[in-house]
Amino acid sequence: MNKSNEWQVGFALLATLNSYGHEAYIVGGALRDWVLKEAFVDMDIVTSATMRELGGIFPSAAIICTGIPLLSMKKNDVRVEISGLHSQSLMENLRDRDFTVNAIALNERGDWVDPFHGKKDIEHRVLRLVHEDSIRLDPLRMLRAARLMAEYHFTADSGLTEACHAQRDRLNTVASERIGEEMNRLLHSRDPAYGVEWLGEQGILSKLCPDATSVHKNPVFSPLNKVDTLIEKWVVFFYQLGEKNVRSHLQKWRLSKAVAKQVDRLFFYTEKRLRVPWDRRSLYEAGEKTAGDAEKTAHALSGSVPGGEMHVRRLLAELPIQSRRDLAVSPLEISAHIHREPGPWLGDMLHALEMAVIDTQVKNERDPLLTWAKERLYET
Repeated sequence: MNKSNEWQVGFALLATLNSYGHEAYIVGGALRDWVLKEAFVDMDIVTSATMRELGGIFPSAAIICTGIPLLSMKKNDVRVEISGLHSQSLMENLRDRDFTVNAIALNERGDWVDPFHGKKDIEHRVLRLVHEDSIRLDPLRMLRAARLMAEYHFTADSGLTEACHAQRDRLNTVASERIGEEMNRLLHSRDPAYGVEWLGEQGILSKLCPDATSVHKNPVFSPLNKVDTLIEKWVVFFYQLGEKNVRSHLQKWRLSKAVAKQVDRLFFYTEKRLRVPWDRRSLYEAGEKTAGDAEKTAHALSGSVPGGEMHVRRLLAELPIQSRRDLAVSPLEISAHIHREPGPWLGDMLHALEMAVIDTQVKNERDPLLTWAKERLYET
């Protein structure tokens, strides 16, 4: 075991807990990442100490009361979470974990506790359940399996595959926000296409999005690896599934309203871009960022789309205005010129002016704009 900063922090905490007469072990992901020679900044510790005792030993740390209470702290840029064994033995604690690659512990002396041969599975990059009931006890582990496969290129063993396939209906019993959080992490992984396609092969995607038109056609998700942001990845995910109810799914999975709105908006313009070239109005209404992102996402989804991000930038630069703020007349000037109090009509008028400028029906100059606005009002 090396003596890097992360491990110095971990062993120091184990030593402190041992000095108070408590068992303590580093467990889980940090050990998996060490075997894989991966960097990490999070470390989990289990101990025989109670939360009350932990609070006394580490008074500056925060106690987080989730389903399993834990103590959280940050030391030398390492985030550490300490949870109690709650009268379990270490062996019982490890037996309750999801996969063998996470059911490993390390004590202060550097001795490995590996009853389920997780270290060997890590080295061979095999993802195996600790016990056959693991998926039934927590169906979210299906998504977690896909995420670990996507992040580390693990291969699911037959027992895991069979359990996920058999228990896939139970995914509907999982709290929606847990599904959303795990899907975010999966899409953020190194090779999300690998993990998502595995979910499709097990029939799990059809449980997540049962009404999607392509969910039973083994869609290819390689475009997920060609886009960068989480928003873009959600768009690709839903598009390849043939799922149009984007915002409702994301809200059901408790993603923020802002994220749901961004994904829905980008999905709309990406789908439109895949059907037709940009026109002036679509470019203007999308705006520079959304238009650029939609162009990139459309190209990831189809190699036959002409143009490109540079082409979109040139088209945007040719527009006479980029936003309502660029209009050469203010709302109050319009209201005063027409001799009408501001009201809902003014927003409609401003939008009409924007479209008239974009369509080159009127120059973006004060007097022509005011004249056009007055004439339109009389027409309506």
